Amino acid sequence: MIVGQQYKILSQLGAGGMGIVYHGVDVMLEREVAIKKLRSEFSSTPDIAERFKREAKIQARLNHPNIAHLYSFFKDGDSFYIVMEFVDGTPLSKLTPIEWPQALVMFLEILEGLEYAHSLGVLHRDLKPDNIMAGPKGEVKIMDFGIAHVLGSVRQTREQNLVGTLSYICPELISSKEISARSDIYSLGILLFEIVSGKLPFTAENDFALLHQHLEVEPPLLSTVAPGVPRFLDKAIFTALRKAPEKRFASCREMADFIRQHAGELPAKAIYADPNRSVRRIDSLLEGGEVDLAAMVAHQTRPGTESEAKVLAAKSAVAGVQKQQEKTAYLKETLAALARLEASGDVQGAQALAREALDRYRRVTAFQIAHAHFRKLAPSSGAALMPASPSHES
Repeated sequence: MIVGQQYKILSQLGAGGMGIVYHGVDVMLEREVAIKKLRSEFSSTPDIAERFKREAKIQARLNHPNIAHLYSFFKDGDSFYIVMEFVDGTPLSKLTPIEWPQALVMFLEILEGLEYAHSLGVLHRDLKPDNIMAGPKGEVKIMDFGIAHVLGSVRQTREQNLVGTLSYICPELISSKEISARSDIYSLGILLFEIVSGKLPFTAENDFALLHQHLEVEPPLLSTVAPGVPRFLDKAIFTALRKAPEKRFASCREMADFIRQHAGELPAKAIYADPNRSVRRIDSLLEGGEVDLAAMVAHQTRPGTESEAKVLAAKSAVAGVQKQQEKTAYLKETLAALARLEASGDVQGAQALAREALDRYRRVTAFQIAHAHFRKLAPSSGAALMPASPSHES
């Protein structure tokens, strides 16, 4: 299925409150993309559609290695689509808990990406482990950047699926007060707590109780749920989670500076390669007929002999089709040329061309007939009586 004239939908990657996310290919640029189809209620509301368009323009201007890039936003039929960079990675939600030194390596990259966005006046408002991807080379990508800002005015706080999970929401958003970069920092404090401990600082039996904790209850110290964690992480998270925004870190840069000052030497980036994800990615590309892209992914990820064999078989099949297409095109062009030569009286040229064609494709009946036909037209010509050379046809 092609949408937006150049984006081919291959397979579904996931679904959420905003819509369905597909693995796709930009057929014009021959690259993989993620295609998000927005839910029908957004498509049918003109005001929301226009806000999405404005927000997409803002996000498209973000260009940072730790932010998934937005390529396009458009309407096709009755549905709106967002096309983004395809990130071959694993969400942090599937990796937690992570040893605190490695968690900080990743967290510092998140801070760098957000500091860049905040410097342009762009907030995220939906930071959580599901929206942070760890790539196969250790890179970190922030996903769904900025889109939640549009939805804020059309959801009720309890509608978790639309904007974000209540577990990460800042007090000022609950109170409908002005938000800022420090609002994202609050969510970052919860995110850091969770990826190190595997637990959330605030939990409750219902939404109201959870909102109350965000507004009134101090979070537990990270070291009480993750023994062995250094005390400076307690302080970093406590500062990020202050109820009053002005008491938090003033910026992501300030938080990053605090962590670097106390963390000492951190390890190299960890590699989070997921062979099963690569296999699914290759299968999706092959089923969509994108054999060259599948071969490239197989070369990059080394998914195993079974997937590599599938790619080789697909390449062989494509090569066979291409060879047959070339043969058919040559047949049509040659027969047309022979007819022109015969009509112009150039029998010798026709004989030479027929002999050349038969040398190339010995088993093609049309060339056999053409070769015999032009030999009969000029039996006294030495050239016409020359037998065809051994075939080069394979």
